[in-house]
Amino acid sequence: MPVTKSSDKKNGQTRKLELRRFVRANLSAGIATWLEWLLVTVLVAVSVHYLVATAIGATIGAVTDFSIKRNWAFIRGKVGMIQKEAVRYVLASAASLLLNLVLAYEFVSGLGMAKIPGVIAASIVVGLLWNYPVHRYFVFSTRPVGASAATL
Repeated sequence: MPVTKSSDKKNGQTRKLELRRFVRANLSAGIATWLEWLLVTVLVAVSVHYLVATAIGATIGAVTDFSIKRNWAFIRGKVGMIQKEAVRYVLASAASLLLNLVLAYEFVSGLGMAKIPGVIAASIVVGLLWNYPVHRYFVFSTRPVGASAATL
């Protein structure tokens, strides 16, 4: 299929939209992560076990992130979709929490990192390698789950 000016324009708009989603999603994640890290730091400072603090922080961060991503980053105004997206987000967040706990444990207990930097390092790794791709293409997908790009 030949490339036309209209297809170039459409591809440019698609890339621009995707860049906007990426930036907004990462700003959302940044806000939620800041809140999570603050909470984890306070909880550890008052002698809550670091893995419990990680779980509590991740839960509060997930609720914050879902709300911001749904309403601002991916602009999902369809009211009927919120239940499906929430279920998908819970599944993605559960996997994210498990990955965070395993990595935090490995960094702190396995590698001997200090607790707060170990938890933060784990959340950075999980955020970059797991959270954005899963949120973009599974939780807040703009096409039905299982649909290929060729069918759109």
